[in-house]
Order: sequence, then C-alpha cells, then structure tokens
Amino acid sequence: MHSPGVAHSTKDADRELAPVWIEWRRLTRFLESARLAFARESNLWISLELREAEAVKLSAATAQGTYRVSLKQHLEAVRDDETLLASVLIHSYALAESAAAERLGGDARDFGGIEDWGTRLLATTGSTWDSLKQGRSGAVEVAVVRNIYAHGGRHIDEAAARRLNAVGVTSLARGDLVALDYPTVKVFRGRLRALMGLGGVGRKESA
Repeated sequence: MHSPGVAHSTKDADRELAPVWIEWRRLTRFLESARLAFARESNLWISLELREAEAVKLSAATAQGTYRVSLKQHLEAVRDDETLLASVLIHSYALAESAAAERLGGDARDFGGIEDWGTRLLATTGSTWDSLKQGRSGAVEVAVVRNIYAHGGRHIDEAAARRLNAVGVTSLARGDLVALDYPTVKVFRGRLRALMGLGGVGRKESA
C-alpha cells in the first residue's frame, strides 16, 4: 500500500510537469501495463493446459453487448504485440507533432513532415539536428514507420523509400517489410522524446 506521503509527492510532481509530459508518461504506462496484462492473460490460459483450445468459448457481457470468442482467437489477440506497439507509436508521434506545433504557434497541418517541424522546433532553442544522436535521419525513420502503420501498410513504398534516401537511411529499402518490436518502439519513442526535450517542449516560457 502506498503511503499518503508518496501519493502526495506524485501529485506534486504532476503539477510541475507540462501536460504533454503527463500524457507521454500515461502512454508509457499504458504500453508497459498492457504488455504485462497480455502476458499474464496468456500465461493463465497456458497454465490450465487445455487440450482443445479451439473448442473453448469465452464470452463477456457489457453495457455495449456480449462478446464471444474462441480461446484460440483470444490468445492470438493478446499475443498480438505488433498492434499494441503500433498504436502506442502512432499516438506518441501525434503527441510530439501536436506539442511541437503548439510551441511553434501553429497547427500541425501548417507544417511539413518531421523534417520541417522538427527543424523549426530545434531552432527555438538554437539547436540543430546534429545535437541529437540519430539526427534528422533517425527522426525521419520514425515518421516513415509511423506512417506505414497509420495507413494500414506493412511495406516500404516508393515515396517512403525516397524520403529515407533523402536523409541517408539505408537500412530500409523499397519493398522491405516493416515489423515493430518492443526494443524498436522504445528507441523510436526515445528519439521523439529527445527531439521534444531539446526543442523546448513543455518549458514554461513556451506555455
């Protein structure tokens, strides 16, 4: 059980954070807790050692109706890490883009891709892409992968390949299958977080 002092400290810490960072932390907790919940759910059913998983039916009644699914399909769903990871990446990118636009005093639709708004954002603190570990190429890689999942694709198309080539990314080429795993999403979110931080997102003077 958490002591009142700990809870109070957490609330105080939240007050000192800009809304964008509170939301960023919420997304991080969602990712980690969802992965934990999915793993526990999968392990629970495996521990029962049911022989005919396909014949077992699960159902849940809610105010919106009743959902029925076979155990086999249920397990396939909770083991679908890629959908969860893609969702968190898409939301993380949207949050970063929106926060950057707010600091720049415009709307996300007013700017080009991350090559544009990222450059402008960094300029607000006198910084450049060289100040980031993977620089502009790393940011564009995140944007390209995010776009692929956001538009329901799984392969690098001609437009994506040109965009990657323009910034010197050679690890992905036209026709390549894009697949997300947990370490990659952590790296991608780290790049977005670093860009926002270096660009002054959440600083009091930008509020």
